[in-house]
Amino acid sequence: MNGKGKVQQPIVYFADTDGSESDVTLPWKKTVTIELTAAEQKVGYLLSIIPGSVSDSSGMLKPAKCRILVDGQEVANNDGDETCRHLVADRLDIAGSR
Repeated sequence: MNGKGKVQQPIVYFADTDGSESDVTLPWKKTVTIELTAAEQKVGYLLSIIPGSVSDSSGMLKPAKCRILVDGQEVANNDGDETCRHLVADRLDIAGSR
């Protein structure tokens, strides 16, 4: 997650485990390794990050910027959307950072 200061709403993620973090100061990063089953390798495994809200320059809340990395390469970001999501079909490393 990109930005500065504290998020106003929790960051929610769905990866190796599902969870949320609410007392977060940006920038924020979470790294996980996922071993996919044979079935998941065929049909895929959906990863997603719902970023917490941050205040913009006018004081309005907006989603923080986020991205998903697989093996160090960006595969998804939330430019123009509220959620980062990516369907993987192999072993991966995900980092929720920007």
